Amino acid sequence: MNISSVSSTSNSTYTSGNDSDVTQLSNRLKLLQSQIDTENQSKDDAKTKQEKIQLLQTQIIQIQAQIQAKQSSQNSNNNSTNNNNNTQETTSSIVSSDNIIDIQA
Repeated sequence: MNISSVSSTSNSTYTSGNDSDVTQLSNRLKLLQSQIDTENQSKDDAKTKQEKIQLLQTQIIQIQAQIQAKQSSQNSNNNSTNNNNNTQETTSSIVSSDNIIDIQA
């Protein structure tokens, strides 16, 4: 009887959404995919391979969700900044137009 251990680690810490976080998560995805490739080529029995690959795929799904959340957050922040800039421009235009005095004699 051959007993193999199956272990899993997950880095699911959520920090502020920025490009470096997305890059780190993308690198983690590549590493997990590499681990799946390695496991596919291993000499483990079919059941052990399946269990290990399933754990790795679960981690991939979680990381993909984190990437999507960070990218959505970034897009939301960018849109918010753009809206604030547009509001400031509109306010400036209104203030400027209110300061015009038309004197006709």
